[in-house]
Amino acid sequence: MIKIIRFAIIGLLIGLSSSYTIVTFNLLADSNAPITGKELFEQVIIAAILGIVIGLISLIFKTERFSFTLQLFIHFIVVTICVFAAGNIGEWYDVTSIATIISLLISIVVIYIISWGIALLLQKRDIEEMNLFIQKRRENL
Repeated sequence: MIKIIRFAIIGLLIGLSSSYTIVTFNLLADSNAPITGKELFEQVIIAAILGIVIGLISLIFKTERFSFTLQLFIHFIVVTICVFAAGNIGEWYDVTSIATIISLLISIVVIYIISWGIALLLQKRDIEEMNLFIQKRRENL
């Protein structure tokens, strides 16, 4: 249960950070498009829910049923579907414009790459710490 809560909280934080970044870039790109407090609150709620869902989807990496490549593919597809659904609710893109859909897809890929880059660095650090612990333990025997 703690693992589920941990993944949900990490997803929430990544979702809110990503949302903040996207909103900031959109405001910088189109300074004539002010956002009201209500609209901002709605976007934060959508991003928070999306982040939690993506965090929970990430639990797929804790199962040993599938290869890592298959886990990564499933995760990416489900995340993309969820982001497009949230984007449709939050009106992040115009469903009639291929350019906005491609832009959203590029945003998904960039955020996905950054998140996985961070995750891989953290995993590498954990592996190095475990190896160091094992090495010290062998030296003490």
